Amino acid sequence: MKRGWRVFYLILGFFVGFAVFFALVLFGFEAPFRWTVVKKVMKYVAPEKTCILVVGQDSIKPFRSDTIILVLVNTESGEVLLFSVPRDSRMLIPGVGYDKINHAYARGGIELLRETLEKSLYIEIPYFVEVSYEAFEKVIDALGGVEIEVEKPMYYVDRAQNLIINLKPGKQVLNGEKALQYVRFRHDPLGDIGRIKRQQAFLQALLTKAQDPAILANFPSLLESLRTALNTNIPLEKALQLVLWFKGLEEKWVHMDILPGEPAYFNGLSFWEPQLEVAREKIQEFFSKARGTDESSGDNSKG
Repeated sequence: MKRGWRVFYLILGFFVGFAVFFALVLFGFEAPFRWTVVKKVMKYVAPEKTCILVVGQDSIKPFRSDTIILVLVNTESGEVLLFSVPRDSRMLIPGVGYDKINHAYARGGIELLRETLEKSLYIEIPYFVEVSYEAFEKVIDALGGVEIEVEKPMYYVDRAQNLIINLKPGKQVLNGEKALQYVRFRHDPLGDIGRIKRQQAFLQALLTKAQDPAILANFPSLLESLRTALNTNIPLEKALQLVLWFKGLEEKWVHMDILPGEPAYFNGLSFWEPQLEVAREKIQEFFSKARGTDESSGDNSKG
């Protein structure tokens, strides 16, 4: 073999080896120095406190926001708050008037929904992520499914939405199709609030799954699924900062909450009447926390 080719393969081997090492450091083996190395290589800068609006679209046009979650990130306290907003929440939609919050998305897309939440909750929401039903299924399948305890039989058929939910009770690994059925089911006495509680239980299981080193084997398909599945305005640099912050924390807490309120009827229609003052206080209190303050409070799960 000519010397030039030997040099070529030596350089190629170096870069392949470095890529494998980087992937293992970032997503696989445990080593005390791993995040120091990665952060130095990537010239890591800790992200600021922020809020991300995550929207799950329904399947009927014009698309409505079937699921609304505010992801509040407090990098000073090392905590995340997943703040679910019931889709029937009655809020003042700019240019429309009082209506269900999911109608804001149907009328003006992500921008009108974001503006409505910002003005109602006195919060800045710089970033958003939109996920369709199909995208949700693809991501869960790329992860290899998620284990969840289905608490009871769930059966519902809606031909208009091409929706069939048929789940048996018990602990099981749900693929993308079954996972979507689980997070969409709301035909019980608690209605949408019961569905939100199931969604939060699923998110906790998803966070546990994300820590599984076996995900590395599915990493290429997972990346492709995420690339094609999500519509977001989060810049790549900011996304990398957040990923490193999430993965690099020695101990992180994820809290889950629901927009406080109560069922109400207006003009014969059912709504969730939110307690906006209480919600604003909760959000302000969360963002005002610093590391080491009140870590044991709230309903949380260790990530």
